[in-house]
Amino acid sequence: MSTKVVTVKATDKVGKALQTMVRHKIGSIVVLEKGKPVGILTERDISMRVAKSKNVRGIVIRKIMSKPLVTIAPSAEVWQAVEQMVRKDIVRLPVVEGDRLVGMATERDIFRWVIKVAYEPNLPEDLRKLVESRAQAQALAH
Repeated sequence: MSTKVVTVKATDKVGKALQTMVRHKIGSIVVLEKGKPVGILTERDISMRVAKSKNVRGIVIRKIMSKPLVTIAPSAEVWQAVEQMVRKDIVRLPVVEGDRLVGMATERDIFRWVIKVAYEPNLPEDLRKLVESRAQAQALAH
């Protein structure tokens, strides 16, 4: 999981979220209300509104975010995260401890884990570099 998760407030406008997502090169942003994670705004949420010929930039995030927020605890096993993502048809899973957002697990995180496990203990050097460099880049983007 990535531990640096980008967030916005539920009362912010979608335009602000879009700018933040572009700046950080991410496809979703966790929505907070009173400091607690309550939803997620994804590229899918935005594109569905745009497809309906609606201008989304001025809409308050709370109106189009995906909710309730599907989360997982930091103590969960990887297979539990995968199961939750498959059952809910999602590719990003916020990691929450109590009411505090502590990370984000994505399908890319799962793929990196699968590669490491599949090749363990003999992960080829080119794959090791690729997996580690992508993980570092993602951590910096969030």
